[in-house]
Amino acid sequence: MYRTSCIVCNHTEFETINSFPKFPIMAVSNDSLVEQYYDFNIIVCKQCNCLQLQNLIDPSILYSDVYMNSHFSPSWKDHHLHFAEFILENSSASTFLEIGANKGDLYKILSKKEISYSTLDMFKDSELPSQIKFIDGNWETFNFEGYNAVIASHVFEHLYSPLACIENLQKAKVSEIFISIPNFEKLLEDKSSLLIHSQHIYYCGYDYIIYMFSLFNYTCKKHIFYNGNFKSNMFQFSLADTISDKPKMPSTDIQLYKEIYVKNLDCIKTLDVPKNCYIAPSGIYGQFLYYFLNKKENILGFLDNNVERHGKKLYGTDKLVYSPSSIDFDTATIIVCDCPYKEEIINELQNICKHVTFLDRVLQ
Repeated sequence: MYRTSCIVCNHTEFETINSFPKFPIMAVSNDSLVEQYYDFNIIVCKQCNCLQLQNLIDPSILYSDVYMNSHFSPSWKDHHLHFAEFILENSSASTFLEIGANKGDLYKILSKKEISYSTLDMFKDSELPSQIKFIDGNWETFNFEGYNAVIASHVFEHLYSPLACIENLQKAKVSEIFISIPNFEKLLEDKSSLLIHSQHIYYCGYDYIIYMFSLFNYTCKKHIFYNGNFKSNMFQFSLADTISDKPKMPSTDIQLYKEIYVKNLDCIKTLDVPKNCYIAPSGIYGQFLYYFLNKKENILGFLDNNVERHGKKLYGTDKLVYSPSSIDFDTATIIVCDCPYKEEIINELQNICKHVTFLDRVLQ
């Protein structure tokens, strides 16, 4: 799949920021998979300056049961707790449809109120609570008739055609939508090299999401910043008959993108990687860093708390994933990726061994 028009404004002219050939399509640990690669081309719209991915991976592959067998960290659980509280404080609805409920973690918190709950997804997790009605489908083509309150936690940034999705919501007269997305402005400010990737396919900043929803008469009724490890924007959108004062088309400074995807990545390529080195964590953050490093032979593997990854290769690499408690910290150096839960990782490793050496913040 190849993007020919802007995800936000449908403009057809782009500038290429950078291109990374033969990049792994996912970042799981499953030794039975045949690895697939794509050209990770980063482009920016010449009209609204939205950063986006040019080559799109088949979602039936990307969001298969292999990818969706996820592990929820304390950071994610805290995010879900705050998002559930945001919904309960601002909605009187008793029936909800969640897009991508996974294991039903959000429902488990919301269910302290008596509610009817359904989820729309392309994959059904074996741990999904029986109280949740499962609907096999894709947001981008689903008919939302009969649903008044829709929830999407860290889903909107994954959509290939968000405008079509919002139009579907409007046609079905869905009156209330709760959305949580990464705080892209903060990621840009922090110069995160994972602004976009195979799953987060465009820069879904505050101004962009407000603009897109306004095109279909949705107004932002409530917005809060969540400042936990997974910093997020949380929105409540309401359907109006008309919007008299619609926001202008958003824009972002292209030079900020180039600072990240040209200058910063050039610095990573020159990093002097010592022998007996590990990368923490694995997953998309570790994989992305590993792709650009020289002296890959000095990397012994990846560290991660997800036991389902231990002893298996990280997709797209020839390195295994280990439990942090299983390595010799007296001789090892740890490269900690600049991920949302970086401080959580550092604190845990220091509790295991006070003498651990870090090569920290290499993605900045």
